[in-house]
Amino acid sequence: MVSREQAGLVMGEGKGKDAGTGSSSQRSGKIHRNRTFPMALNRLRAEMKDNWKNDLGRQLKQFRDSARSLVTLNIVPNTCKVCPHKYSCAQNAFYKGLFRSFAAGFIFKAMLNFLSAALSGKLGRKGRTLADIFWSQDSLRFGQFIGVMSFLFKAVLCTLRRLTKRNDPKFHAIAGFVSGIAVLLDNPSRRGNIALYCIIRALSDLYMNLKACNQIRSIPHGNIIAFSLAQVPIIYSFTKCPELLEKGYHRWIMKMGNITAEDLRATVRSRISDNMHRLPEEAWEPCQYHKHHISCMKYNAEDWVLGLGRAARIYLPVHVLPTLMFSPHKILQDPGNFAKTRIKNIIRSALFLTSYQTTVKAMHCTIRSVIKDDPSLTSIVAGLVSGLSLLVEHPRRRSELTLYVLPRALETSFNYIRKFHSRRNGRLAKAMPIVATVSFQMSIALWMYIQAVPEWDRLNHLNKNALKAVFGSRH
Repeated sequence: MVSREQAGLVMGEGKGKDAGTGSSSQRSGKIHRNRTFPMALNRLRAEMKDNWKNDLGRQLKQFRDSARSLVTLNIVPNTCKVCPHKYSCAQNAFYKGLFRSFAAGFIFKAMLNFLSAALSGKLGRKGRTLADIFWSQDSLRFGQFIGVMSFLFKAVLCTLRRLTKRNDPKFHAIAGFVSGIAVLLDNPSRRGNIALYCIIRALSDLYMNLKACNQIRSIPHGNIIAFSLAQVPIIYSFTKCPELLEKGYHRWIMKMGNITAEDLRATVRSRISDNMHRLPEEAWEPCQYHKHHISCMKYNAEDWVLGLGRAARIYLPVHVLPTLMFSPHKILQDPGNFAKTRIKNIIRSALFLTSYQTTVKAMHCTIRSVIKDDPSLTSIVAGLVSGLSLLVEHPRRRSELTLYVLPRALETSFNYIRKFHSRRNGRLAKAMPIVATVSFQMSIALWMYIQAVPEWDRLNHLNKNALKAVFGSRH
């Protein structure tokens, strides 16, 4: 039995211990409160570091699993909430990007070469056989360029989305700019032309969207004005300095105009030297490109009619090929309406083109017959007046034609500056490959940004179809 005194003594000791413990806990609690914020901050940093490591590890595991499934051809559904594509990011980049886009680019270039050889009557000749066309290094190189560009765009875009866990139009622009570096894989001889065409078209789409949002004013008859101004350097170079024009484009103009280089030179340039103008001892002579016709008016009237046939052969693939390559289902849905519409468009375009080339020759005939001389101003006036023939073309086609001639005019103007006004060290020529590459990157960045902005829905139909064929509809 325990006595009351012993029990009380034990209870007293317990109370003393509790009291001591209470005072100690109060002191430690005070110290704990003083260190609460630094410890919490350190704990938060540790948690963030652990979360970042866990997220990175999880993403690497998903990428590793997707890569493994890619090799074994197993379709893995997309688990990233900010990516709208159907399959995993890795499979989307490889299947929809690299492989599919490479096939599309290769087939497009091979078919383009095939149709070009067939329409020119050179199919089957040396270098133009089916084996040469469909296994050419040029087609493989173009397909490689398209495939790598699509792959880089999808890979960079998905990476930015996963790192930030959001989707932003700026990411599309960044991914487009990075992917544009793939143009270095294409043939260097056409890299400048591709960059020039793309940057002009991308800026045109940007202008259309800004105009639709009332952020920029519309220019009345802007297509007619731009087309007419673009003809000035083109016609000037064609008549006075043909080496400024791209060789293929120069041959195309002569073929459409049904004139020869020697007859044109004998008419408007020196016949005994490489001078752009006749020397003082050379006498003025009538137009040599229609020397078998005494009357300029009669020649131009007959050539306008004959030009309809030449223009129709040129515009047949222009109006048929895009639908055949990008939207063949439209032909199958209503072949009769397709044929009727295309024939009507070909006739109208032929009227425009034959009127254009006849106007250029008629203006030269008229002015030089009146003043008995061939100054540079004649070509400038002929270019401006010939631009008015665009009014004959369908309004929907006017912007497309303007976008076609603007790069030609800029290229010709640059060649003029490089030939007559650049320094001997050739810095401008050396910088052009870099300028062309960056310009192409900027054009892809602009297009991808325009497509990603919900409010901007104005995109050239041909540009939209081409971008869809290269990059797909879901990025």
